[in-house]
Amino acid sequence: MTEHNNQQIAEEYLRLIDIMRRLRSPEGCSWDRKQTMASLADNVVEEANEVVEAIHSKDSLHICEELGDLLMMVTFQAQIAAEEGKFDMADVARGICSKLINRHPHVFGEHENAIDPEKVMEMWGEIKKKEKLDRSRISNRMRAAMEFPSALSGAEKVQSEAAEIGFDFADARAALAKIHEEASEIENALAAENPEEIEEELGDLLFSVLNVSRLANISAEKSLRKATAKFVERFSQIEPLVEADGGFAGKSLEELDRYWDKIKQKK
Repeated sequence: MTEHNNQQIAEEYLRLIDIMRRLRSPEGCSWDRKQTMASLADNVVEEANEVVEAIHSKDSLHICEELGDLLMMVTFQAQIAAEEGKFDMADVARGICSKLINRHPHVFGEHENAIDPEKVMEMWGEIKKKEKLDRSRISNRMRAAMEFPSALSGAEKVQSEAAEIGFDFADARAALAKIHEEASEIENALAAENPEEIEEELGDLLFSVLNVSRLANISAEKSLRKATAKFVERFSQIEPLVEADGGFAGKSLEELDRYWDKIKQKK
């Protein structure tokens, strides 16, 4: 089998990612679209076991095939996470690269690189202890969540981490009171015409809204998408009405609201 260069490897892997995105798209496969990270958990284990069986068979072609199936599962999980705004394949690769570099100071750092395997294992034990301690710190997990591609998912994860140790509202109704409080503070910020203060208070309000959605067991991402889709659908209905009356130019907000209310009454 011919050894491929880095560009060829990158091209083939990017093709796999594109294929997975297509399968998960509205134009893709119904089975692939319905899968979740949890529903695929057993498949990951199954594919890993099949890799082990292939290795024991010492059949290179079989090993290659099964590694491909396992890589597909990794890519599948990363694609679902990316759609949920949690992380993507770049984050997965970046994370393992950082871990490998951190665990090999004798290769990538200033340590002696000629140490024997037993010494390496001893060193790994100490590094893993530190990594475990870092992961056990709630603030560190919160900081990691802040790196999520979706600010919504990141904030929800931060809130969930706080909830794990009881730092949370009693229920969604209790969290709702915070929304009213933050809305009042935005009014004050707008009155003061302070952009930095407005930005800060808007962030606090959004964070409070996420608390309510989380405690009510509602996906904020899904809820926002549905609200946006509803707006677009209603707008698509008023657009031809407005165009028939000469278009949007020159019409006041009050006039446009009358079209909007007309469409709402049909629902």
